[in-house]
Amino acid sequence: MGKKVILKGRVQGVGCRGYCALYARRVGIHGSATNMGDGSVRLVLDTDDEKLVQRYVSALLTNPDGHHFYGRITDVDVSDYSGRVSGDYLF
Repeated sequence: MGKKVILKGRVQGVGCRGYCALYARRVGIHGSATNMGDGSVRLVLDTDDEKLVQRYVSALLTNPDGHHFYGRITDVDVSDYSGRVSGDYLF
């Protein structure tokens, strides 16, 4: 089983999917990022390791490496996901 993460805020048209991929590589997660019709970004992560997902989400929110990201994540929702990893932007 994997995890689905919904990012809300100013997350479309600001490099969010690439930003998410950078931190996914940093922590060793594979997955995908997709811009959704409601203005959010959906991440599908190929891991069920809760601590790893928490570390990843924390990195997205705090940007410890100072990557260029022109948006702002204001809300994060994490839930279990049992489908296959697919989306617009694979990492």
